[in-house]
Amino acid sequence: MARYIIDNQPQEINFEIGGEIIPRTVQNAKNLLMIQMGEVPYDRFRGFDPAVYHLPIDKLRMALLPELDRVMLWEPDAEVVEATAEVNKDGEIVITATLDIGIEE
Repeated sequence: MARYIIDNQPQEINFEIGGEIIPRTVQNAKNLLMIQMGEVPYDRFRGFDPAVYHLPIDKLRMALLPELDRVMLWEPDAEVVEATAEVNKDGEIVITATLDIGIEE
């Protein structure tokens, strides 16, 4: 299994991945992390629950892994093994997740 790190910082989507399944899976996982719950019509539970952002940082860290596990249900080949949350210098919450991708290269 390969390990990859994603975060919730905006980044351009690479539309030229082609048939490469692992980079596409990592990009899908990052997209899921970037979507907030309620943004996808007809699938209001897809995406990260924005209520978690309003928790104190220590409670956010405790709620983070279960929330990321729920979010990654839409990408079954990605498993979150570790996650952290920090407040950056601009006061934004930066979530970093380590993924195991269950696809052979």
